[in-house]
Amino acid sequence: MSGDLLGILPEIIVAALAIALLMVELGLKRERARVIVPALAAIGLVAAFAAGPLTTARTELFGGLLVVDSFTSFFRAVFLGLALIAVLVSPPYLERRGLPVAEYYAMILFSTLGAMTITLSSDLITLFLGLELMSIPVYVLAGMQRRDRFSNEAAMKYFLLGAFSSALLLYGFTWLFGIAGTTDFAAIAAAIGRAGLTSGPVLVALALITVGLGFKAAVVPFHQWTPDAYDGAPTPASAFMSVAPKAAAFAAAVRIFFGPLAPLAADWSTAFALLAVITMTAGNAVALAQRNVKRMLAYSSIAHTGYILAATAAFGADTAAAAGVLFYLAAYGLMNIGAFASLLVLDTEGTRGATLGELAGLAKRHPLAAFVFAVFLVSLTGIPPTVGFIAKVFVLQPVLDAGFTWLAVAIALNAAVAAFYYLRVVVQMYMSEPEEGAPRVVSGWIVEASLAVTAAAVVVLGIVPSTLYSWALAAAAPLFSVPR
Repeated sequence: MSGDLLGILPEIIVAALAIALLMVELGLKRERARVIVPALAAIGLVAAFAAGPLTTARTELFGGLLVVDSFTSFFRAVFLGLALIAVLVSPPYLERRGLPVAEYYAMILFSTLGAMTITLSSDLITLFLGLELMSIPVYVLAGMQRRDRFSNEAAMKYFLLGAFSSALLLYGFTWLFGIAGTTDFAAIAAAIGRAGLTSGPVLVALALITVGLGFKAAVVPFHQWTPDAYDGAPTPASAFMSVAPKAAAFAAAVRIFFGPLAPLAADWSTAFALLAVITMTAGNAVALAQRNVKRMLAYSSIAHTGYILAATAAFGADTAAAAGVLFYLAAYGLMNIGAFASLLVLDTEGTRGATLGELAGLAKRHPLAAFVFAVFLVSLTGIPPTVGFIAKVFVLQPVLDAGFTWLAVAIALNAAVAAFYYLRVVVQMYMSEPEEGAPRVVSGWIVEASLAVTAAAVVVLGIVPSTLYSWALAAAAPLFSVPR
């Protein structure tokens, strides 16, 4: 048992830290809590990262309910890194809006714990528990600004549709259990291999799981909650919500579809390819019409879901496809959390983000904020030498190797469309004069330093991507080594 507990030490640290933050605040005055609580959260996340060895050996824990391997290690680092960035950029916003400090950071930590649990799972039960532990705190984060009606609306929509998707997903899992008589991934894969898609229950389970995870990842047409949830939530919460839950949803999808449902890959991969085209096209088309930059980023995140789904569809390319998904998720996490967090330098009303007009001339008002925001937008566009360009390359290659030439063409065309609305923001910041009555610029050295380091990582990983991609390849290997 002690060995099992050591295997999940990072998760134990995150859970204990979340509880401790809620307790610590009780003995502190509000002014001191606003400094001490985020500092403890950041230190704890670093400690959790240090406690998780970058293992390549597969180790089963708690009788096979959990597994620690290179896939787990990769996503642990991704989730802890994203949570750390979210913690560092949040304090000034929370202070301006008077939001509860301990509750906010505890929700980020609990959601991170759920995401980490997903990557540990080798069983349907632990996978579902991880998904729910990841999702429920995010519903709370969306509605954290309780006196703002848009925040209330965001939380309500997110909660209702999230509960609906969880019900569908759980129903799909029960069908899988009925087919295999077990919740273990390897045993389910063997049972499905014998039954095949011609079995009615297998088809029902596949459909329900696809829809359930489609809601979690914001795949069109299951994306309706995304724009309002991201737009209405407090901006630092939107930054976290736009990356961590999406990465967790795809981690779950990869665990299931590249594991128990791998025998049906010839059938679901084509469906995923079609959904990928619909998702990226719809996301980009609606993003083009947006004048509010926060809402534009919400729709663009849907388009990026399509790109990631395209790599998932390329299952025939084996580890290259899974590595493409993992690399893109890590790159997208850095780019998108940085883009949302860049909006924090403007003190806009309520939870809404700045409009294009309000960003006009930002380069003159706050040169560093404009520069790092431009780096994130250029990377999201997919222009070298940023990690966004390399991420699209690592998606396109397995898509072509899997024989989806038409899907690769769709990705290239959609990337060209996205360039218009991303670069339009850069033009506004650098080539327009500030408007009268523009929101005041607010700043803090920790926020600026966090954004600068994140932007630097986006560029460095675009120039030297080999280390991260090699890690993604190693993390993808266990998905194809487990007996099916």
